[in-house]
Amino acid sequence: MEYKRLILERLLDRYENSKSFKDDTSRRRRIMLKMTRGDMPEYDIEKPLIRETFNSVIRDLADMGLVQFEWAKYEEENIIEKIWLNVSRVEACYAEINRKPRRAVLDTLLERITELKEKSDGTWISTFLADAEQVIKEKSSTGTLLPSDEEHAMAILKSLDYLRTLKGSQCLERVFSLQCFNDSKYFEKKVKNRLAGIVKKYCLKQDLPDEISNDDILAQVGIVQSPEQVDFKGGIVGQLGRKEIDFSSFIYGVSLNADTVRNLTITRMGRVRKILFIENKANYIHMLNKNNDDTLMLVFHGGFYSPVKGVFFKKLYELASPCGIEFFHWGDIDLGGFLIFQRLKSNIIPSLKPYLMDREAFESRIKYGKKFDQKYAEKLKLLLDDEAYSEFREVIKLMLEKGIKLEQEAFLW
Repeated sequence: MEYKRLILERLLDRYENSKSFKDDTSRRRRIMLKMTRGDMPEYDIEKPLIRETFNSVIRDLADMGLVQFEWAKYEEENIIEKIWLNVSRVEACYAEINRKPRRAVLDTLLERITELKEKSDGTWISTFLADAEQVIKEKSSTGTLLPSDEEHAMAILKSLDYLRTLKGSQCLERVFSLQCFNDSKYFEKKVKNRLAGIVKKYCLKQDLPDEISNDDILAQVGIVQSPEQVDFKGGIVGQLGRKEIDFSSFIYGVSLNADTVRNLTITRMGRVRKILFIENKANYIHMLNKNNDDTLMLVFHGGFYSPVKGVFFKKLYELASPCGIEFFHWGDIDLGGFLIFQRLKSNIIPSLKPYLMDREAFESRIKYGKKFDQKYAEKLKLLLDDEAYSEFREVIKLMLEKGIKLEQEAFLW
Protein backbone atom coordinates (compact mmCIF):
# COMPACT_ATOMS: atom_id res chain seq x y z
CA MET A 1 0.00 0.00 0.00
CA GLU A 2 1.34 3.45 -0.93
CA TYR A 3 0.47 5.39 2.21
CA LYS A 4 1.37 8.85 0.89
CA ARG A 5 -0.90 8.51 -2.14
CA LEU A 6 -3.73 7.08 -0.03
CA ILE A 7 -3.60 9.98 2.44
CA LEU A 8 -3.34 12.75 -0.15
CA GLU A 9 -5.95 11.21 -2.46
CA ARG A 10 -8.45 11.07 0.37
CA LEU A 11 -7.72 14.61 1.50
CA LEU A 12 -7.95 15.95 -2.06
CA ASP A 13 -11.24 14.14 -2.60
CA ARG A 14 -12.63 15.95 0.44
CA TYR A 15 -11.15 19.22 -0.72
CA GLU A 16 -12.80 18.94 -4.14
CA ASN A 17 -16.17 18.42 -2.48
CA SER A 18 -15.73 21.30 -0.04
CA LYS A 19 -16.65 24.97 -0.01
CA SER A 20 -12.94 25.77 -0.06
CA PHE A 21 -12.72 24.35 -3.58
CA LYS A 22 -15.91 25.98 -4.87
CA ASP A 23 -15.14 29.35 -3.29
CA ASP A 24 -11.51 30.42 -2.82
CA THR A 25 -12.57 32.86 -0.10
CA SER A 26 -14.07 30.09 2.03
CA ARG A 27 -11.18 28.80 4.09
CA ARG A 28 -12.75 28.47 7.52
CA ARG A 29 -13.30 24.74 7.86
CA ARG A 30 -10.37 22.38 7.79
CA ILE A 31 -10.20 19.67 5.16
CA MET A 32 -9.70 16.94 7.73
CA LEU A 33 -9.46 13.19 8.20
CA LYS A 34 -10.18 11.76 11.64
CA MET A 35 -7.72 8.91 11.66
CA THR A 36 -9.20 7.03 14.61
CA ARG A 37 -12.88 7.60 13.78
CA GLY A 38 -13.42 5.86 10.49
CA ASP A 39 -12.08 8.32 7.90
CA MET A 40 -8.95 6.20 7.44
CA PRO A 41 -9.81 2.58 8.31
CA GLU A 42 -6.44 1.53 6.89
CA TYR A 43 -4.78 3.20 9.91
CA ASP A 44 -4.85 0.16 12.18
CA ILE A 45 -3.58 1.25 15.58
CA GLU A 46 -3.50 -2.37 16.76
CA LYS A 47 -0.78 -3.21 14.22
CA PRO A 48 2.45 -1.39 15.14
CA LEU A 49 4.11 -1.70 11.72
CA ILE A 50 1.13 -0.17 9.89
CA ARG A 51 0.61 2.53 12.53
CA GLU A 52 4.25 3.54 12.61
CA THR A 53 4.52 3.60 8.82
CA PHE A 54 1.48 5.87 8.58
CA ASN A 55 2.92 8.11 11.31
CA SER A 56 6.23 8.39 9.49
CA VAL A 57 4.59 9.29 6.17
CA ILE A 58 2.35 11.90 7.82
CA ARG A 59 5.37 13.46 9.54
CA ASP A 60 7.13 13.70 6.17
CA LEU A 61 4.08 15.35 4.58
CA ALA A 62 3.92 17.81 7.47
CA ASP A 63 7.63 18.62 7.06
CA MET A 64 6.88 19.40 3.39
CA GLY A 65 4.15 21.80 4.53
CA LEU A 66 1.40 19.83 2.77
CA VAL A 67 -0.52 18.78 5.88
CA GLN A 68 -0.77 19.33 9.58
CA PHE A 69 -1.70 16.75 12.19
CA GLU A 70 -2.55 16.25 15.84
CA TRP A 71 -1.69 13.40 18.19
CA ALA A 72 -4.40 11.65 20.17
CA LYS A 73 -4.69 12.75 23.76
CA TYR A 74 -2.15 10.92 25.96
CA GLU A 75 -0.79 9.14 22.84
CA GLU A 76 1.75 11.64 21.56
CA GLU A 77 4.33 10.12 19.23
CA ASN A 78 2.16 6.99 19.10
CA ILE A 79 -1.33 7.55 17.65
CA ILE A 80 -2.37 10.36 15.28
CA GLU A 81 -5.94 11.46 15.90
CA LYS A 82 -6.47 13.80 12.93
CA ILE A 83 -4.75 15.21 9.88
CA TRP A 84 -5.76 18.19 7.75
CA LEU A 85 -4.80 19.63 4.41
CA ASN A 86 -2.78 22.81 4.04
CA VAL A 87 -5.13 24.35 1.46
CA SER A 88 -2.58 27.03 0.54
CA ARG A 89 -0.29 24.22 -0.71
CA VAL A 90 -2.96 22.24 -2.51
CA GLU A 91 -1.27 22.52 -5.93
CA ALA A 92 1.85 20.97 -4.42
CA CYS A 93 -0.29 18.13 -3.05
CA TYR A 94 -1.58 17.39 -6.56
CA ALA A 95 1.95 17.46 -7.94
CA GLU A 96 3.28 15.18 -5.18
CA ILE A 97 1.06 12.28 -6.33
CA ASN A 98 0.94 13.30 -9.99
CA ARG A 99 -2.83 13.91 -9.86
CA LYS A 100 -4.42 16.36 -12.26
CA PRO A 101 -5.95 19.29 -10.36
CA ARG A 102 -9.74 19.22 -10.35
CA ARG A 103 -10.02 22.70 -11.78
CA ALA A 104 -7.87 21.64 -14.72
CA VAL A 105 -10.17 18.63 -15.23
CA LEU A 106 -13.26 20.85 -15.21
CA ASP A 107 -11.63 23.32 -17.61
CA THR A 108 -10.85 20.44 -20.00
CA LEU A 109 -14.46 19.25 -19.83
CA LEU A 110 -15.80 22.77 -20.40
CA GLU A 111 -13.59 23.17 -23.45
CA ARG A 112 -14.87 19.89 -24.91
CA ILE A 113 -18.49 20.74 -24.08
CA THR A 114 -18.19 24.11 -25.84
CA GLU A 115 -16.78 22.38 -28.91
CA LEU A 116 -19.62 19.83 -29.02
CA LYS A 117 -22.35 22.45 -28.42
CA GLU A 118 -21.35 24.20 -31.64
CA LYS A 119 -21.77 20.94 -33.57
CA SER A 120 -25.08 19.86 -32.06
CA ASP A 121 -27.05 23.12 -31.82
CA GLY A 122 -30.82 22.71 -31.54
CA THR A 123 -30.78 19.02 -30.58
CA TRP A 124 -31.44 17.21 -27.29
CA ILE A 125 -27.68 16.68 -27.11
CA SER A 126 -27.09 20.45 -27.05
CA THR A 127 -29.66 20.79 -24.25
CA PHE A 128 -27.78 18.25 -22.17
CA LEU A 129 -24.45 19.93 -22.89
CA ALA A 130 -25.85 23.33 -21.87
CA ASP A 131 -27.04 21.88 -18.56
CA ALA A 132 -23.68 20.17 -17.95
CA GLU A 133 -21.86 23.42 -18.71
CA GLN A 134 -24.07 25.37 -16.32
CA VAL A 135 -23.55 22.89 -13.48
CA ILE A 136 -19.77 22.94 -13.88
CA LYS A 137 -19.63 26.74 -13.96
CA GLU A 138 -22.01 27.28 -11.05
CA LYS A 139 -21.02 24.41 -8.77
CA SER A 140 -17.42 23.66 -9.77
CA SER A 141 -18.60 20.08 -10.13
CA THR A 142 -20.01 17.76 -12.76
CA GLY A 143 -22.95 17.11 -10.44
CA THR A 144 -25.01 14.12 -11.53
CA LEU A 145 -24.83 14.89 -15.25
CA LEU A 146 -21.32 13.59 -15.94
CA PRO A 147 -19.02 11.21 -14.05
CA SER A 148 -16.56 12.95 -11.76
CA ASP A 149 -13.72 10.89 -13.26
CA GLU A 150 -12.22 12.70 -16.26
CA GLU A 151 -11.75 9.59 -18.40
CA HIS A 152 -15.34 8.47 -17.99
CA ALA A 153 -16.74 11.98 -18.46
CA MET A 154 -14.78 12.41 -21.69
CA ALA A 155 -16.01 8.98 -22.82
CA ILE A 156 -19.63 10.15 -22.38
CA LEU A 157 -18.91 13.29 -24.40
CA LYS A 158 -17.17 11.28 -27.12
CA SER A 159 -20.18 8.94 -27.31
CA LEU A 160 -22.56 11.89 -27.66
CA ASP A 161 -20.38 13.33 -30.44
CA TYR A 162 -20.43 10.06 -32.36
CA LEU A 163 -24.13 9.59 -31.67
CA ARG A 164 -24.76 12.96 -33.28
CA THR A 165 -23.21 11.73 -36.53
CA LEU A 166 -25.54 8.73 -36.79
CA LYS A 167 -28.44 11.02 -37.77
CA GLY A 168 -31.09 8.36 -37.20
CA SER A 169 -29.17 5.45 -38.72
CA GLN A 170 -28.36 2.31 -36.76
CA CYS A 171 -25.06 1.17 -35.32
CA LEU A 172 -24.40 -2.09 -33.52
CA GLU A 173 -23.33 -1.49 -29.92
CA ARG A 174 -19.96 -3.20 -30.27
CA VAL A 175 -19.23 -1.43 -33.55
CA PHE A 176 -20.12 1.85 -31.84
CA SER A 177 -17.69 0.96 -29.06
CA LEU A 178 -14.91 0.12 -31.52
CA GLN A 179 -15.44 3.34 -33.47
CA CYS A 180 -15.34 5.48 -30.32
CA PHE A 181 -12.85 3.68 -28.08
CA ASN A 182 -11.01 1.06 -30.17
CA ASP A 183 -12.43 -1.51 -27.76
CA SER A 184 -15.59 -3.49 -28.50
CA LYS A 185 -16.51 -3.83 -24.81
CA TYR A 186 -15.52 -0.43 -23.40
CA PHE A 187 -18.93 1.13 -24.11
CA GLU A 188 -20.81 -1.65 -22.32
CA LYS A 189 -18.52 -1.55 -19.29
CA LYS A 190 -17.93 2.18 -18.85
CA VAL A 191 -20.50 4.24 -20.76
CA LYS A 192 -23.72 2.39 -21.53
CA ASN A 193 -25.71 2.82 -18.33
CA ARG A 194 -24.81 6.49 -17.92
CA LEU A 195 -25.57 7.31 -21.56
CA ALA A 196 -28.91 5.48 -21.35
CA GLY A 197 -29.85 7.71 -18.41
CA ILE A 198 -29.01 10.82 -20.43
CA VAL A 199 -31.03 9.61 -23.43
CA LYS A 200 -33.96 8.77 -21.17
CA LYS A 201 -34.02 12.23 -19.59
CA TYR A 202 -33.09 14.47 -22.51
CA CYS A 203 -34.22 12.63 -25.63
CA LEU A 204 -37.23 10.58 -24.50
CA LYS A 205 -38.17 12.95 -21.64
CA GLN A 206 -40.19 10.28 -19.85
CA ASP A 207 -40.14 8.65 -16.43
CA LEU A 208 -39.90 5.11 -17.74
CA PRO A 209 -40.63 2.07 -15.57
CA ASP A 210 -37.88 -0.41 -14.74
CA GLU A 211 -39.28 -2.83 -17.30
CA ILE A 212 -37.90 -0.61 -20.08
CA SER A 213 -34.30 -1.75 -20.52
CA ASN A 214 -31.26 0.35 -21.36
CA ASP A 215 -31.06 -1.56 -24.65
CA ASP A 216 -34.57 -0.37 -25.55
CA ILE A 217 -33.69 3.20 -24.57
CA LEU A 218 -30.46 3.29 -26.61
CA ALA A 219 -32.21 1.77 -29.62
CA GLN A 220 -34.20 5.02 -29.82
CA VAL A 221 -31.01 6.87 -30.80
CA GLY A 222 -29.59 4.17 -33.08
CA ILE A 223 -27.39 2.05 -30.79
CA VAL A 224 -28.68 -1.51 -31.15
CA GLN A 225 -27.68 -4.97 -29.97
CA SER A 226 -28.50 -6.55 -33.34
CA PRO A 227 -29.83 -5.23 -36.67
CA GLU A 228 -33.41 -4.06 -36.24
CA GLN A 229 -36.13 -5.98 -38.05
CA VAL A 230 -39.86 -5.63 -38.46
CA ASP A 231 -41.82 -8.89 -38.13
CA PHE A 232 -45.41 -9.27 -39.28
CA LYS A 233 -47.95 -11.52 -40.95
CA GLY A 234 -50.61 -9.98 -43.14
CA GLY A 235 -51.75 -9.70 -46.75
CA ILE A 236 -50.70 -6.13 -47.43
CA VAL A 237 -49.22 -5.18 -50.79
CA GLY A 238 -46.14 -3.03 -51.13
CA GLN A 239 -43.67 -1.69 -53.65
CA LEU A 240 -39.91 -1.91 -53.33
CA GLY A 241 -38.01 -0.25 -56.12
CA ARG A 242 -40.14 -1.01 -59.16
CA LYS A 243 -41.35 -4.38 -57.95
CA GLU A 244 -44.67 -5.10 -56.30
CA ILE A 245 -44.67 -7.47 -53.34
CA ASP A 246 -47.81 -9.25 -52.15
CA PHE A 247 -47.13 -10.23 -48.54
CA SER A 248 -50.14 -12.57 -48.39
CA SER A 249 -47.80 -15.21 -49.82
CA PHE A 250 -45.81 -15.23 -46.58
CA ILE A 251 -48.20 -17.44 -44.65
CA TYR A 252 -45.65 -18.06 -41.88
CA GLY A 253 -44.82 -14.40 -41.38
CA VAL A 254 -42.02 -12.22 -42.71
CA SER A 255 -39.10 -10.17 -41.37
CA LEU A 256 -37.91 -6.95 -43.03
CA ASN A 257 -34.60 -5.25 -42.29
CA ALA A 258 -34.25 -1.53 -41.64
CA ASP A 259 -33.34 -0.50 -45.20
CA THR A 260 -36.24 -2.47 -46.63
CA VAL A 261 -38.65 -0.82 -44.21
CA ARG A 262 -37.43 2.66 -45.07
CA ASN A 263 -37.69 2.08 -48.82
CA LEU A 264 -40.94 0.10 -48.80
CA THR A 265 -44.12 1.81 -49.95
CA ILE A 266 -47.32 0.16 -48.75
CA THR A 267 -49.78 0.49 -51.63
CA ARG A 268 -52.78 -1.63 -50.61
CA MET A 269 -54.10 -3.28 -47.45
CA GLY A 270 -55.45 -6.36 -49.26
CA ARG A 271 -58.03 -8.20 -47.16
CA VAL A 272 -56.71 -6.79 -43.88
CA ARG A 273 -59.42 -5.20 -41.71
CA LYS A 274 -57.80 -5.40 -38.28
CA ILE A 275 -54.18 -4.94 -37.16
CA LEU A 276 -52.94 -6.36 -33.84
CA PHE A 277 -49.63 -5.22 -32.37
CA ILE A 278 -48.15 -7.80 -29.98
CA GLU A 279 -45.59 -6.85 -27.35
CA ASN A 280 -44.11 -10.25 -26.48
CA LYS A 281 -42.27 -12.43 -29.03
CA ALA A 282 -43.61 -15.71 -27.62
CA ASN A 283 -47.19 -14.45 -27.93
CA TYR A 284 -46.52 -13.22 -31.45
CA ILE A 285 -45.21 -16.62 -32.53
CA HIS A 286 -48.13 -18.32 -30.80
CA MET A 287 -50.58 -16.15 -32.74
CA LEU A 288 -48.72 -16.78 -36.02
CA ASN A 289 -49.34 -20.49 -35.63
CA LYS A 290 -52.89 -20.11 -34.38
CA ASN A 291 -54.37 -17.41 -36.60
CA ASN A 292 -55.89 -18.27 -39.98
CA ASP A 293 -57.98 -15.12 -40.33
CA ASP A 294 -56.61 -13.28 -43.35
CA THR A 295 -58.47 -10.13 -42.32
CA LEU A 296 -56.25 -9.90 -39.22
CA MET A 297 -52.71 -8.62 -39.59
CA LEU A 298 -50.25 -9.47 -36.79
CA VAL A 299 -47.30 -7.17 -36.04
CA PHE A 300 -44.56 -7.88 -33.51
CA HIS A 301 -44.20 -4.71 -31.50
CA GLY A 302 -41.60 -5.70 -28.90
CA GLY A 303 -40.93 -3.44 -25.94
CA PHE A 304 -40.13 0.20 -26.54
CA TYR A 305 -40.49 0.40 -30.31
CA SER A 306 -37.42 1.53 -32.22
CA PRO A 307 -37.31 4.31 -34.83
CA VAL A 308 -37.32 1.70 -37.60
CA LYS A 309 -40.46 0.06 -36.26
CA GLY A 310 -41.97 3.49 -35.81
CA VAL A 311 -41.45 4.18 -39.52
CA PHE A 312 -43.27 0.95 -40.44
CA PHE A 313 -46.10 1.51 -37.96
CA LYS A 314 -46.66 5.01 -39.34
CA LYS A 315 -46.76 3.76 -42.93
CA LEU A 316 -49.34 1.18 -41.92
CA TYR A 317 -51.50 3.72 -40.12
CA GLU A 318 -51.41 6.33 -42.86
CA LEU A 319 -52.74 3.86 -45.45
CA ALA A 320 -55.03 1.78 -43.22
CA SER A 321 -56.76 4.48 -41.19
CA PRO A 322 -58.68 6.09 -44.09
CA CYS A 323 -59.94 2.58 -44.93
CA GLY A 324 -61.58 2.22 -41.49
CA ILE A 325 -59.18 -0.54 -40.44
CA GLU A 326 -59.07 -1.05 -36.66
CA PHE A 327 -55.88 -1.10 -34.62
CA PHE A 328 -55.32 -3.09 -31.42
CA HIS A 329 -52.40 -3.59 -29.06
CA TRP A 330 -51.78 -6.59 -26.81
CA GLY A 331 -49.19 -6.23 -24.07
CA ASP A 332 -48.38 -6.98 -20.45
CA ILE A 333 -50.90 -5.79 -17.88
CA ASP A 334 -48.32 -3.76 -16.00
CA LEU A 335 -46.70 -0.33 -15.96
CA GLY A 336 -44.51 -1.12 -18.95
CA GLY A 337 -47.40 -2.51 -20.96
CA PHE A 338 -49.54 0.56 -20.28
CA LEU A 339 -46.72 2.91 -21.20
CA ILE A 340 -45.92 1.03 -24.42
CA PHE A 341 -49.60 1.14 -25.43
CA GLN A 342 -49.88 4.85 -24.68
CA ARG A 343 -46.68 5.69 -26.56
CA LEU A 344 -47.93 3.95 -29.71
CA LYS A 345 -51.34 5.59 -29.37
CA SER A 346 -50.15 9.13 -28.71
CA ASN A 347 -47.27 9.13 -31.21
CA ILE A 348 -48.69 7.21 -34.18
CA ILE A 349 -52.14 5.58 -33.85
CA PRO A 350 -54.71 7.73 -31.99
CA SER A 351 -57.45 5.15 -32.63
CA LEU A 352 -55.50 2.33 -30.94
CA LYS A 353 -57.50 0.02 -28.64
CA PRO A 354 -56.20 -2.45 -26.01
CA TYR A 355 -56.63 -6.20 -26.56
CA LEU A 356 -56.75 -8.62 -23.58
CA MET A 357 -55.58 -5.86 -21.27
CA ASP A 358 -58.79 -5.15 -19.36
CA ARG A 359 -60.24 -6.19 -16.01
CA GLU A 360 -61.88 -9.33 -17.40
CA ALA A 361 -58.65 -10.52 -19.03
CA PHE A 362 -56.76 -9.89 -15.81
CA GLU A 363 -59.28 -11.85 -13.74
CA SER A 364 -59.16 -14.78 -16.16
CA ARG A 365 -55.41 -15.28 -15.55
CA ILE A 366 -55.09 -13.85 -12.04
CA LYS A 367 -53.47 -17.02 -10.68
CA TYR A 368 -50.40 -16.24 -12.81
CA GLY A 369 -50.00 -12.75 -11.35
CA LYS A 370 -46.72 -11.48 -9.91
CA LYS A 371 -46.55 -9.37 -6.76
CA PHE A 372 -45.25 -5.81 -6.82
CA ASP A 373 -43.94 -3.53 -4.07
CA GLN A 374 -45.22 -0.25 -2.64
CA LYS A 375 -43.01 1.87 -4.88
CA TYR A 376 -44.51 0.19 -7.92
CA ALA A 377 -48.00 0.67 -6.52
CA GLU A 378 -47.41 4.41 -6.11
CA LYS A 379 -46.47 4.68 -9.78
CA LEU A 380 -49.62 2.79 -10.75
CA LYS A 381 -51.78 5.13 -8.65
CA LEU A 382 -50.50 8.09 -10.63
CA LEU A 383 -52.03 6.62 -13.79
CA LEU A 384 -55.52 6.61 -12.25
CA ASP A 385 -55.71 10.39 -12.49
CA ASP A 386 -54.10 10.55 -15.94
CA GLU A 387 -56.72 10.74 -18.68
CA ALA A 388 -54.25 9.27 -21.17
CA TYR A 389 -54.59 5.93 -19.36
CA SER A 390 -58.37 5.97 -18.95
CA GLU A 391 -58.71 2.66 -20.84
CA PHE A 392 -56.87 0.94 -18.02
CA ARG A 393 -58.49 2.62 -15.01
CA GLU A 394 -60.62 -0.36 -13.96
CA VAL A 395 -57.88 -2.93 -14.36
CA ILE A 396 -55.40 -0.70 -12.50
CA LYS A 397 -57.80 -0.50 -9.56
CA LEU A 398 -57.97 -4.30 -9.49
CA MET A 399 -54.18 -4.56 -9.75
CA LEU A 400 -53.79 -2.26 -6.75
CA GLU A 401 -56.40 -4.22 -4.82
CA LYS A 402 -54.66 -7.55 -5.46
CA GLY A 403 -51.11 -6.21 -5.42
CA ILE A 404 -50.14 -8.07 -8.59
CA LYS A 405 -49.35 -7.49 -12.26
CA LEU A 406 -49.73 -9.90 -15.18
CA GLU A 407 -47.34 -10.76 -17.98
CA GLN A 408 -48.66 -11.41 -21.47
CA GLU A 409 -47.32 -14.99 -21.50
CA ALA A 410 -50.05 -15.95 -19.03
CA PHE A 411 -52.41 -16.12 -22.03
CA LEU A 412 -50.39 -18.78 -23.85
CA TRP A 413 -52.20 -21.64 -22.10
